[in-house]
Amino acid sequence: MKLYDADRTLASYKGRKRAFRTHELSLVFGEEGPKLRSTIVRLVKAGSLVHVVRDLYWFDNAESGSVPAIEEIAVALRSGEMNYISMESAASLWGVMSQIPVGRITVVTTGKEGEFHTPFGTVEFVHTARSFLHILENTVDYPGHAMRLATKKKVVADLLRAGRSLDLIDWDEVEDDE
Repeated sequence: MKLYDADRTLASYKGRKRAFRTHELSLVFGEEGPKLRSTIVRLVKAGSLVHVVRDLYWFDNAESGSVPAIEEIAVALRSGEMNYISMESAASLWGVMSQIPVGRITVVTTGKEGEFHTPFGTVEFVHTARSFLHILENTVDYPGHAMRLATKKKVVADLLRAGRSLDLIDWDEVEDDE
């Protein structure tokens, strides 16, 4: 596919999607095999696509981006799984921890654990075997974001379960209404 046509095709997803797996790009471009790889390589060289991690690419359209890039990448890395923001990331967002994690997000997932270093920051996945229902009951919608947010009490429970430090937790804040 010509570079111009590929750019226009990706731009048609403006405001809806910026993180693409290779199989998704295959569907978007209607290509596969060596032809698809060639198109992807040319788009990366031209700067239209950014190679994030293995099998994941980012199309940065400056006009789109209602969801933070690191969150959209996290969802793409564990698509088909239940994911929510928790641990130190959620503790900071709730104000129950004074430090703010910079360039990092911790996500609890029903998928595999792992850590991914991307151009947009580090995504840490911590596995949970909890049911979807349990997760829904202990998380809240987080408008403008790609994932749900753990409640204050769930944040503390997740930190304890993972053996993380609770030294920076403001316990008065945890007890306040969510």
